[in-house]
Amino acid sequence: MIDRSLWDTKNKYTQGLLKEYDYWALEVSYRQHTLGCYIIFAKRSVEKISELKTEELNELKDVMREIEKTLSKIDIFKPVRFNYWQMGNSLHQLHFHGIPRYKLLRSFDGKKWIDENPGSIPAWSKIDVGHDLVAKLRDVIKPCLPGN
Repeated sequence: MIDRSLWDTKNKYTQGLLKEYDYWALEVSYRQHTLGCYIIFAKRSVEKISELKTEELNELKDVMREIEKTLSKIDIFKPVRFNYWQMGNSLHQLHFHGIPRYKLLRSFDGKKWIDENPGSIPAWSKIDVGHDLVAKLRDVIKPCLPGN
């Protein structure tokens, strides 16, 4: 069972769980910098990449590979590449922001999604999208992940 309090201390972000792994949890991000953004959270209390055990690093590669393959085969996503950011400035629990990158406009849930800088640093949104949108993204992605 996931101890979400490691990264969601106020139980505010409840709709995004895509898949639980042995060492990681994969969730739809409440900040959709580009369409399909996700976060990979370490399930144990750890702050630095250098503190990861070999088995955690190996599984992290598997998690990244699975979500990349999954988004690449779903027609509404099909990103041209993936960026990862790991900063930990305000949340001191190890996590990676996955940001799909697009050259062309995407549409989802009646909204147009444009990657403003497809060949450069992604635009960083500080605005949370609603639970409904996160749940809709989860419901499109989750059934396509291996093991779901």
